[in-house]
Amino acid sequence: MAWTRKLASGSYQGLFRDRDGKVRTADGGPWSRKAEAMRRAGEAEAAARALGWRDPAAAGELWGAWRVEWEKSRTVEPSTKRADDGRLTKHVEPRWGRVPLVEITRHDVKAWYAELQRGGLSPATAQRCVHLLSASLNAAVDAGVLSANPAARLRLHVPAPSTERYLSHEEFDAIAAQLDEPWARMARLLVGTGLRWGEAAGLHAHRVTPRWVEVVDVWDQHGRQMRSYPKGKKRRQVPLPAWLVLDTASATCGLRHARGVCRAGLVVTSPGGSVMDAGRFRSKWDAACRAAGVGHVRVHDLRHTYASWLLQAGVSLAEVGRLLGHTSPLTTQRYAHLAETPSAAVLGALGAHGPALVDDGAPRLRVV
Repeated sequence: MAWTRKLASGSYQGLFRDRDGKVRTADGGPWSRKAEAMRRAGEAEAAARALGWRDPAAAGELWGAWRVEWEKSRTVEPSTKRADDGRLTKHVEPRWGRVPLVEITRHDVKAWYAELQRGGLSPATAQRCVHLLSASLNAAVDAGVLSANPAARLRLHVPAPSTERYLSHEEFDAIAAQLDEPWARMARLLVGTGLRWGEAAGLHAHRVTPRWVEVVDVWDQHGRQMRSYPKGKKRRQVPLPAWLVLDTASATCGLRHARGVCRAGLVVTSPGGSVMDAGRFRSKWDAACRAAGVGHVRVHDLRHTYASWLLQAGVSLAEVGRLLGHTSPLTTQRYAHLAETPSAAVLGALGAHGPALVDDGAPRLRVV
């Protein structure tokens, strides 16, 4: 808190402590009135704490120079770092590299987000770029260079993806019928558990029980190793449907693990017995979709299909998010419209037949 000191001349100095605890004298004094000295000291204290309190010039550092310092202390997975480095260099650095940290405003960040999309970037990728900028500014706050992150908690409009596909049970069965083993087994695992690709490819036999699977090990295809935690770094248990029978052979997988010792083999492997390659599975999957005549379906749409089957059966949105391993409820909101589908109880209450219609000879639309 600011305070004053009366001088021998009868005038007053305004004093305050900065964020380092150092006593400073407010500029512009001394003042003849104590109240004026106190007011000026309070204003100086607020200004000292608002920007660059560790070093008044620190907040004027260019973002490009701060990026170098930030990345030294950043710890992420190698695959994540490769993707982020590309976004930082291609999108973040050109816009903010020559901008002082203190001059970055919330309005400018939101305008940049819109510019990225107008330039052809998908909303999800543009949002990731903003999150990277925000992470770097959070680090500046932690380092005492900034007092607040201007990119934190921005409300960014992200349109719902229009490319998602939700398969019916009949459509999936038609596709699976076109797949040989072990490709069909992997497809059933993906749609029956909602696992991400790396989680399914890295599923070990000792993580499987007759009732559920424990999602722990994840295959990192870029790093060519097994990680010991899924996305979000939280283990989770996913129930197994009765129609999904998994092999629980006990041989070790033979792959490098980032930590720990491998205790069992993989549940689903390639025909040669090694970890299944995502690109090869995608080729098999695409061919099966064409043969089944169901149109274009991405492999990741099996995860969306899993969510849609649960929601249409009455499972709550929160429970679906937990089973999918979402760390934020906002991620699961993309499926909220599916939860609004009328339940079997509602349709049953309406009865098997609608009200009788008067036959006036007008054409009717037949619903089949």
